[in-house]
Amino acid sequence: MAITDNLISASKHLHLLPIAALVLFAVSIHAEDAGDLFAQIQALQNQNKIQITGLERIQNAEKVPTSGSLEQQVKQLFAAYNHIVSRNTKGQIDRVVIINKKQKHKDNRIVLPTSLKGKHSTVSVALSGDGRIWQTVDMVIDTGADLVVLPESMIDQLGLAERKFTVGKMQTANGVADAKIGLLQELNIAGETVENVEVAFIADQLLGENKLLGMSVLGRYQVNFDDKAQLIALIKK
Repeated sequence: MAITDNLISASKHLHLLPIAALVLFAVSIHAEDAGDLFAQIQALQNQNKIQITGLERIQNAEKVPTSGSLEQQVKQLFAAYNHIVSRNTKGQIDRVVIINKKQKHKDNRIVLPTSLKGKHSTVSVALSGDGRIWQTVDMVIDTGADLVVLPESMIDQLGLAERKFTVGKMQTANGVADAKIGLLQELNIAGETVENVEVAFIADQLLGENKLLGMSVLGRYQVNFDDKAQLIALIKK
């Protein structure tokens, strides 16, 4: 009797295996057959546990053919949108910020929205000191700052703990401050990558919570503000 029961139990388990496989297959098919781009991105977010901000900016967009690794799929899905990709300490994608739909301009300019922080305009920017560790931050657009200026506490966060810096002086709202001057390997703004960006790190208490996007980036562009629409256009020189 025990042998018969064991055989029946084993038979039940054997029948469960193809059912489970069918369930997994159905989930995969559902993701691939997402009806539009919005649904595709939602499926990618759920399957890979990626935080995606700004999904509301994607409306009535057609499905995009995708293939390859997660990195390749992200590039394919967001190709038509200005976006910023943030990575964890292992260099893996963990967040995508959708800024707006790319606009085609003959003069090859970047147009992106700004937010107000007090009286200052800010934009969302992704930074990396070594090309591996990334931080996404809101930065004050400051054409009066010669360099990108960040708090000293971000040196470790950007993968620059082992780098050597030049010691210099920076003028701040609180007076002249000591600065550690070095290079960011990459800065990403609205999908545009700027390499080898000179940066100054100063004491956190002198900056408050501010991070300044200065002329070591802005100097590469003609900068046009539209305060009414809260937009900034960066035109390559």
